[in-house]
Amino acid sequence: MKKTEMISLSLSLSLGLLASYTPEAMADDKQVKQQSMLQPIVDHVDVIAHRGASGYVPEHTLAAYEKAIQMKADYVELDLHMTKDGELIAIHDSTLARTTNVEELYPDRAPWSVKDFTLAEIKQLDAGSWFNKTYPEYAKKQYAEEKIPTLQEVIDFIKKKDKNAALYIETKAPDVYPGMEEKLVEFLKKNGYLKKDKVIFQSFSEASLRKLQEIIPEDIPLIQLYTPKMIQGLNLDDVFNRAAEYAEGVGPDKSLVTPAFMQEAHERHMIVHPYTVNTMDEMVEQLSLGVDGMFTNYPDRLVELNKKPYISHGAASGEVTDTSAVLWARTSQSANVQFEVSEDSSFKKAITKTEKAISKHDLTVQVKITGLKPNTIYYYRIQALPGSHQVYGSFKTAPAENELKPLTIVWGGDTGGQGKIPPFKAFSAMADLRPDFFLFSGDTIYADNATPAVPNPPSKTIEDFWAKYKENRTDPYLRKLLQSTSIYAIWDDHEVINDFSGPFEPLTSTGFQAFTDFWPMLKERSSSGKLYHKFSWGDTLDLFILNNRSYRDPNTKLDGQDKTMLGQEQLEWLKKELLNSDAKVKLVASSVPISIPTGKPNARDGWANGDNINPDDKTGYEHEFAKISTFIRENKIKNVNFVTADVHFADIIQYDPDHNGTVDYRELVSGPIGAGMGQPPTLDPTFGPERLYAEGGFFNFGVLKVDPGRKQMTVEIHDENGKVHFQRDFPIE
Repeated sequence: MKKTEMISLSLSLSLGLLASYTPEAMADDKQVKQQSMLQPIVDHVDVIAHRGASGYVPEHTLAAYEKAIQMKADYVELDLHMTKDGELIAIHDSTLARTTNVEELYPDRAPWSVKDFTLAEIKQLDAGSWFNKTYPEYAKKQYAEEKIPTLQEVIDFIKKKDKNAALYIETKAPDVYPGMEEKLVEFLKKNGYLKKDKVIFQSFSEASLRKLQEIIPEDIPLIQLYTPKMIQGLNLDDVFNRAAEYAEGVGPDKSLVTPAFMQEAHERHMIVHPYTVNTMDEMVEQLSLGVDGMFTNYPDRLVELNKKPYISHGAASGEVTDTSAVLWARTSQSANVQFEVSEDSSFKKAITKTEKAISKHDLTVQVKITGLKPNTIYYYRIQALPGSHQVYGSFKTAPAENELKPLTIVWGGDTGGQGKIPPFKAFSAMADLRPDFFLFSGDTIYADNATPAVPNPPSKTIEDFWAKYKENRTDPYLRKLLQSTSIYAIWDDHEVINDFSGPFEPLTSTGFQAFTDFWPMLKERSSSGKLYHKFSWGDTLDLFILNNRSYRDPNTKLDGQDKTMLGQEQLEWLKKELLNSDAKVKLVASSVPISIPTGKPNARDGWANGDNINPDDKTGYEHEFAKISTFIRENKIKNVNFVTADVHFADIIQYDPDHNGTVDYRELVSGPIGAGMGQPPTLDPTFGPERLYAEGGFFNFGVLKVDPGRKQMTVEIHDENGKVHFQRDFPIE
């Protein structure tokens, strides 16, 4: 692999780890070293004006290059073709038809290939009128006078306008224009551009880049361009190993950029310049993935994002009640963040709040919005000031107390484990159902598993934990879901480390801070450290969120009357709230299952001890769950459903603990959304389970619909594409 001084790398001593500093890590003048591969390996994210500022001006004209220079682009991108008489000219297409009036002037010379015309003939063409017709909002009369420029004209013009402006030149396959590389190199050398910081070469042609490698100085970067088709079905490791033989970086179609793609590039110290990234939302998405530069038709937009704060990882609403909601966002640097909430999407009448994003919380910021109307759809927009980038979303408030309204929720968990990383298609399928809210049932990250965010796990520092959450927020499908409905998030073990017991795990407080930093959360939940809470959706549903981690005894402790997972205070709270609930459906969000044995032998992590698997296993937490089960049964509390994820397969179970033929409660299990896939084992028989459905080996999520009018609850399991694998109606007693 060639080395270049242009690419300033700050490498840690560990192979493949990056310790460069990004603007977000430098917020409030505090530099924080992170091992994440999802951050630039350069000091400055390059703005590459694609065909010039071609969003505003006819592409590949002197006017387009001038506009790019005025907008402070770092590079002016050129596509080169050769005329019939061997002149290098700047034009993207191999034909003249799209961007000139060639068909009008030379009607009998189809297909109007550049190589079939002399420079003199090409200079007769109008290279700007097409733009005025296609983009009337940017049309100017003088564009009709624009001509296709030669490379010499481009260089002379750029030298005059800004001698520091650099070129980003694309070459074609050698068999298209034989001798182009040699001619181009000699031309740049003569004009003083064959040096670092003055030119970068790019090509879709490996042959062209290998040819250039032999004839240019070693410190001039070569960039291998990729279309999706070029690497479809190929192993990324093989693709990058090959490219690293001759290139310093890659220029992928923007759709190819994922955490896995970034890791393959950055662990080889190769820069990533995706194309063509035009909207601010697209730019922010690419920046969140840690790209090192972008091709764009609108260089001014990326220039602004490099200078001013912006919302970096989407937005979210959560902890919704009938009159309030919590809004969440994260910024790229320390900034005042403006939140606006309105009943109409035009924001003519809006509630406005401003909060400061600071590095102490990794630039995440949350505000509680009060005074809302029950059962109402609200729109919000969020902006990091003084930046212009805005993020939009919506949520629905809960019905008023005593109201009965139909309800649809989605639930699931397990994202980012066992080598599975974003994007996760299931989130998009969830959003398409337009649910009233999303219950994220734990393992919202895998802090102890290797991913591009933390390639050498487990996470140990707060920066590691933050990086994990940011990695999942690079997923456009997750952002789509979070910005289309509200969320209630619960934590499980992988938010800290596998099967942890909170009071005995040193990383508990670190994982807790990151969890509460990255999910919209009421201060009553986060500041107290309790996390357990009840939310009501009118009289339709009460949601009881448990904290199964912070109070538990060690998993290895033998089970007995004194062993606890919930702690005495939380256990009494749950019983009291269940007894007082008059909601049609009671939904208990537990991060661990009831009768599915989890954890390890003699260190069971869920309620079940799994003695059907190992009769000598005396761990688990069955004595404590028996107290809950008996309380539900003796007090005749109806329509209780425990909902969870954790086990990486779908399972629907109903329970008859006293074996009298009556169902006393149910357990609804879904997952994984994006983690290793499991298979349903034999159930522990202690609480009289009856399995109604079980299926593993696929990504899935759950859907719960409550129809009070029909006195019916419907449970569904969907795969990541939205296909229904299970559906059953249950009566509301």
